[in-house]
Amino acid sequence: MAEEVVIGSMREASELVADAKVADVKALFDTHVNDGKVIVVVEGDDDKYVYEKVFDPAAVCFYVDGDCEKHFVILDALNSRYANRMLAIKDADFDLLEGRVHPYPNMVLTDAHDTEGMIVEECLPELKGDDAVRCCGITLAPIYAELMEISYLKWYNHTTHSGLNFKNVIPDMDFARYFSTVVSNTNNIVTVTLADVASFKGSNLGAPEKQLCNGHDILERIYVRAKAVNVANFHKKKFFKRLRLAYPKDKFVNTNLFRAIKVWEDANGHSILAVA
Repeated sequence: MAEEVVIGSMREASELVADAKVADVKALFDTHVNDGKVIVVVEGDDDKYVYEKVFDPAAVCFYVDGDCEKHFVILDALNSRYANRMLAIKDADFDLLEGRVHPYPNMVLTDAHDTEGMIVEECLPELKGDDAVRCCGITLAPIYAELMEISYLKWYNHTTHSGLNFKNVIPDMDFARYFSTVVSNTNNIVTVTLADVASFKGSNLGAPEKQLCNGHDILERIYVRAKAVNVANFHKKKFFKRLRLAYPKDKFVNTNLFRAIKVWEDANGHSILAVA
């Protein structure tokens, strides 16, 4: 019988999970089918749908770690040996707004807040059939405007480490109600006030919308508009997947992310992109 592993703290639990992610990636390098391939670490399966279109499948193997914080754990553990065969794509989140620079030459950032925010404008015109009918006329400018208060709240939370929990809270255009829902969704004591957020926003006006607004929130607002055309038989997650898959891969060459990957390719002697 195997010896029981006793986890004595949340920190120990986190370290065990982190070690498992490192072990997963190490195993990919040790698998002969991946000989010569680059391991591309992405945050989620949704991101993988997009990047599979723009990378050469014969040259890469994707690993989904589920959380950008795991990127740091994996790179810290494995870069000494595999930095020239491992590339991590991180959602920029608020890094671009804050001028944050990471010390990893093999970690590259999305142009916008996240992958969805980077590609959604190009995806909308590519939709077909019922999706195209539903989304005809949808533009991003009013959606960005709707999401401003929510986005500044999320940036405030990130900057102040206030610990607000936004998970599973759908954007609500009544900001006071949305704020109340987020507070109720948060287990720890919340000292944030609406006045705090308003003051933060006033001090940071003019943030680029694409870098400020969460792409998942943008998709939610697109869905609300598309569903209003015909409420029947319109599954949200399936629509989101079709929207991501509609991304025309030839547009990827216009991104800063593409250029960053090209720099990494040239520096490490790889050819992993499927777009020129």
